[in-house]
Amino acid sequence: MSQLNHAPYTGPLFIDVQEHKPDLVDLPPGGTARLKREKDGFAVMYKELADSVPAQGAKAGIASEIYQRFVDRTATLEKIRQKRAEAEKLAEVLRETEIALENAREGDVAVMAKAIQTTAQHIDPTVTGTFENTLRYYSQIGDKAAATRRKNEEAKAEDATPPANPV
Repeated sequence: MSQLNHAPYTGPLFIDVQEHKPDLVDLPPGGTARLKREKDGFAVMYKELADSVPAQGAKAGIASEIYQRFVDRTATLEKIRQKRAEAEKLAEVLRETEIALENAREGDVAVMAKAIQTTAQHIDPTVTGTFENTLRYYSQIGDKAAATRRKNEEAKAEDATPPANPV
């Protein structure tokens, strides 16, 4: 088993989106297909609106309620994106922790299987019957490697065989 070079996770363990509950949606599969997304230049456009709407918005026909809704949605979107980044990092940490724990657990299996094999070889061969499934589980990688070696050797032998003479 490989040794892990890791650091403890120091990020948030709880991601509270309760304040966004009224805004949260769960779309059906494919439900985002026709939805419009933010385009390049949004920040420049946002600054222009922030600078111009208070003085010129009414003249341009922009209702203050619509502009305020736009500003509020933009602020909510920024908060949601921050929470999503935290959630994605936490999901990454959970995936990596799962893999690291599986790796460590497989190491435990290896230690126990080797103990069983050593006991069977030197003390009591009957223990292999009791731990048959454990030994079979442990030997899977070795069995697969042996099968791959056999397959590669057969393919190599086939390639070395001269082709039959055409008639």
